[in-house]
Amino acid sequence: MEWQKEIENLYNNLVSKMPQSVQPIIGPLLHETCEKKCHERKGDTVTERDFVIALFEVTPPAVQPTMIEDLTSLGVDYNKWMVYVKAGFQHEMDLNQTLEDLKKIADFAGVECDEEAIWEVFNAYKDFFTGSSISIRTTSKPVEKRDVSIRYVELMMQHDPDPYITATKEGLIEKNGHPLHKMFYEIYDKFEMMGHGVDLDVSKGLTKIWSFMAPCPVDRIYTMETIPDSVKTLKDYFSRHGLNEFVLFALDFYHKTVNIYFLVRDPSKVKPEKYETLLKEVGFEPASREIMEKCTKATTLYYTFNWETNKVERVCFGVLCPEGAEGVPVHFHPIMKEFVEKAPFATDKRTFIYAITFSPEGHFYKIESDYNGTMIEILKMGAQGGLEL
Repeated sequence: MEWQKEIENLYNNLVSKMPQSVQPIIGPLLHETCEKKCHERKGDTVTERDFVIALFEVTPPAVQPTMIEDLTSLGVDYNKWMVYVKAGFQHEMDLNQTLEDLKKIADFAGVECDEEAIWEVFNAYKDFFTGSSISIRTTSKPVEKRDVSIRYVELMMQHDPDPYITATKEGLIEKNGHPLHKMFYEIYDKFEMMGHGVDLDVSKGLTKIWSFMAPCPVDRIYTMETIPDSVKTLKDYFSRHGLNEFVLFALDFYHKTVNIYFLVRDPSKVKPEKYETLLKEVGFEPASREIMEKCTKATTLYYTFNWETNKVERVCFGVLCPEGAEGVPVHFHPIMKEFVEKAPFATDKRTFIYAITFSPEGHFYKIESDYNGTMIEILKMGAQGGLEL
């Protein structure tokens, strides 16, 4: 598709003003969406209208003030096109149906559902559980230790108030003086926030609040007052293995842990030996070669820490399966096969995420549905700015 020359220059100028960490994420998406907007109005050339509409529809609200400054400095009167910008959530979910689907998964996973606890969280974050990207997950842990959880991720609609205020106001988490409570706002102070997510355990209620950010140097974590000492002990380890930028904190208020997430840009370049070394150096035993080869397909890599020890609690490799069930190694554990065959979806597109998690006790599996069909898209988009391992 053709572009007006001045709009092509505008695109290049604006993308060049973005932080380098987000250029590979937003740049290609913006280009694609500009042409999509042109096609929607049956045009044959991308114009300023297409550019401005696309820009506001693909850019998270958290970074829009800076974007507006850049548009103004480039002489763009963006306001005249704002009426055409589609603002709102992506989905319109029926929470009653979502609950029924959760109960079905919990039933074959052998997990008890606390409907009252589920509704407390659903109602507190109703707009997000009905409108955001949703996934549902269980694990291969023994049934007595197994859980089923549902989580949303939202980068395009702001939380007002923030999810922590909502959680404490609604009594979903207790203010108990744990560093996690101060950590939520220290993250706000030190990092460029992109959005949030909330994780709901069907037996326990709210467990995690996720804080997403643009890819950020991991060195900035070490200056945090609330970070566990166990994170600081891995400073040389992270540097040595190229784990120098992260994208997400997951604050687990139930288990009193924090996850730090990295994204891998091109998993095909990773060798099993790389991840075997990562595991051995934190005292974990790698699995069989077949399992380690599956780990190399991971787009997400995260570490779990607590405040009680100086050691890593878990390391997890998350693999996206946009191709559907055929990408899931269902022979690894019966629950993976059962989940792939029986898990209900809110979309005709049955896609999955599975994870291999290592701890001092060994390894186990997680299996997750891209319940309404857009969670994998978010992770793939983020991985464009991921690490080269």
